[in-house]
Amino acid sequence: MRASDSIWRDAIDVDLARHPGGSIDADVAVIGSGLGGLSAALHLLLTRPGRSVVVLEASQLGHGASSRSAGMLTPGVGQNLPGIIRRAGKASAKAMYEATLHAVEYAGELTREQDIDCQLRMSGQLAIAHGRSGRHRLAVVAAALGQLGLPHETMNDAQLSETLRLAVVAGGRGPAALRLPIAGVLNPGLLVSGLARAVMRRGGRLYSGARVLAIGRGRPVHLPIAGGGEVRARDVVVATSAYSESLGVQRGRVIPVHLRVLLTAPLDDRQLDRLGWAGREGVIDSRRIFNYFRLTEDRRVLFGGGVPIYRKGGATDEHGSRDVFDPLRGELAATFGEDLGLRVERAWSGPIGYVLDTLPVIQRLHTHPSVVFVGGWCGHGIALSLRSGKWVADIIDGAAAPADLPWFRAAAPLVPFEPVRRIAVPACSWGMSLLDRL
Repeated sequence: MRASDSIWRDAIDVDLARHPGGSIDADVAVIGSGLGGLSAALHLLLTRPGRSVVVLEASQLGHGASSRSAGMLTPGVGQNLPGIIRRAGKASAKAMYEATLHAVEYAGELTREQDIDCQLRMSGQLAIAHGRSGRHRLAVVAAALGQLGLPHETMNDAQLSETLRLAVVAGGRGPAALRLPIAGVLNPGLLVSGLARAVMRRGGRLYSGARVLAIGRGRPVHLPIAGGGEVRARDVVVATSAYSESLGVQRGRVIPVHLRVLLTAPLDDRQLDRLGWAGREGVIDSRRIFNYFRLTEDRRVLFGGGVPIYRKGGATDEHGSRDVFDPLRGELAATFGEDLGLRVERAWSGPIGYVLDTLPVIQRLHTHPSVVFVGGWCGHGIALSLRSGKWVADIIDGAAAPADLPWFRAAAPLVPFEPVRRIAVPACSWGMSLLDRL
């Protein structure tokens, strides 16, 4: 099966004007029209009406992870909560997790205030035990959540069976699943379109085909555009995450790794009765290299995950080879059972911005004091990118960044040199897979 367009692109119905050429002046230029860039543009206009804001998109609206994700609105940051506690301590870990809970809730507030119908369902999230060892991992996570007083529910086999019946959950000691109540699912394409309309209603200008070639220093910042013309802005927001290396920003720090997604044909009544899943919760499994899946509004299973792929030179274009999706098809069959008869109709891949310590980056750059970078979500992008718009607007307007959230930093840890990155990413994935098997 070859890669196709994401299903969410079908829902993006806002056509952007092409960059007109010549010189354009703005108070703030935002590079990137994904969720982070659109949220930044919207909040800059909300906090100071009449501000001149320009959004520059090299490709098409919402290009990148914003239109290729599973559309799961979830709390959490980093690889796992126990790891964050070991690394940062209980107080910092709790502050980070609570900030992500607020980000999930803020997504609902923002979409209601801006009248964005993105099919948001606050359905909660299930973390299911993958095999016997998965029960131990979930028990450790549940203990950490309980220790910090964070919302969660443990589920035994009978409770999980009443909610969702999967082939991959084996018997054993410990919880069969955890349920995170503050979480949901949505349609990212409708969300991207709604944010773009909200920006344009408030006077923001959005241009496609506006590939920024370089970021100038000083103020105003000069942004030359491919094909001619430039934008001059007092402040610049770089919201390109996995695509940032081409701008010379966060090179070797925010690393593009590719994930894959499968989409099945709509499930019939028999298949749904077999699964249960009346609550339509988003689901992840308990492994370090985990899968994630959900039901769409038209009853398709959207299934993603597997081992992240780093491509030579940090390439970010679509990975179209036939065999890249085969391992994920095997995971789909193992999770739901061959006899359920799921049929894959579409598949796509795309890069996310991955950071070595699995925490994002939001801050002015030391090398470019007039530039704020936002990205490196490491798979937690929907809630945090929406909330980051307000953080970015505050930073642009001179507010101090919250001291208790460590993702307010100018740079992520460095993985130097391309050969090291080509070795480090698969080695890290292999190590985590080995720990899962053990």
